[in-house]
Amino acid sequence: MFRKSLLALPFLFSSAALAAKPTEFLQKQVLTVRSLIAEKAKSSDASSFDGKLMTVIEPVMEFDKLSERALRKHWPTLTPEQQKQFTETFRQLVFRSYLNRVDSAGDAYTIEYEGEEAKSRTQASVQAVAKTRKAEIELVFQLEKRGDTWVAEDVVIDEVSLTENYREQFNKIIADEGFAGLIKKMNDKLEKAGGPVKSAPLILAPAPVSEAAPASAAAPATK
Repeated sequence: MFRKSLLALPFLFSSAALAAKPTEFLQKQVLTVRSLIAEKAKSSDASSFDGKLMTVIEPVMEFDKLSERALRKHWPTLTPEQQKQFTETFRQLVFRSYLNRVDSAGDAYTIEYEGEEAKSRTQASVQAVAKTRKAEIELVFQLEKRGDTWVAEDVVIDEVSLTENYREQFNKIIADEGFAGLIKKMNDKLEKAGGPVKSAPLILAPAPVSEAAPASAAAPATK
């Protein structure tokens, strides 16, 4: 349940990158995550880094919009309390599954940034390929500018939208078991994955690696 939707998450998110272009923003995200992973691997209290990663992810993932898109037709039928319950459960489930992927992936991946396309002054997409030992994953990041930073509104993974993938699964569960059944399944999945995580203060050391984008990433992609 929910597996493919989370495949690319270890490559995505980190702290806000002030006034950065979309590709630069993503590069800084990856470097910050890798910095935390390196610190976690050396720490005697690795669990303390879970909250730090949560602190890094929350500002740049648009969970309210992701939640609404993931439920789409069901969203207006929910009470404000149910919407809040779903958004928080969804946030925790995505993060915990992401964290487990980070732990298993470590540094065993590379990313090639292939181009970016400005859709408007506040919206852009970035194309990339994530390479692991066993696979190559095509990624398209759908970003929106908020103030001096960018937030992720969706990610297309091997031509499958993250929110659409979730929506298909959620629709089936709601049809069979209702909203209460969906929340129960999500909470069960969350507990099996390690339970909720609380944000924690974050002080980053300098990133231990650099990952330069190809020259093609600096210019908008053409179609």
